[in-house]
Amino acid sequence: MGSCKHRWLCLGAGLSLLIGGFLFTGCRTGTNDSLFTTSGPGWRVQQGQALWRPGRKYPELGGEVVVASHPDGRCAVQFVKTPIPMALAQTSPGRWHIEFPPRQMSFTGKNRPPTRFLWLYLHAALAGESLPGCLHFARKPDGGWKLENVKSGETLEGYLEP
Repeated sequence: MGSCKHRWLCLGAGLSLLIGGFLFTGCRTGTNDSLFTTSGPGWRVQQGQALWRPGRKYPELGGEVVVASHPDGRCAVQFVKTPIPMALAQTSPGRWHIEFPPRQMSFTGKNRPPTRFLWLYLHAALAGESLPGCLHFARKPDGGWKLENVKSGETLEGYLEP
């Protein structure tokens, strides 16, 4: 009788994974689907340190952050917890892309990015652009900054060298 229960549990778990895979394929794309390259003239690159809390229930992750921006509105953000890239985000006028390599997940879209991914809003916040209502950005007296999604509890806190 125990093996029968185990068999049904395994079958149920397998079906859940299969159905979940079909449901989420519309939002997921393959990795390395970048919108643009960050080489060539005009790019401004800043490096620093950041703490990322993906949500209220998650611990903070510390790592290195690199922000590359171009006057035409393109921006790329990379967050690395050496030696692993944890988040890679790109925005351009009307398009966005984000990857989470450890989870082999990526998302791409048009128009304004979803607020559930703070990495897509970091450059806009640093540049003083207006943010959606659930996002709050503050500069600290020590030169650092904090970007927070007050709904989800996701936070980014850090500093960049000029």
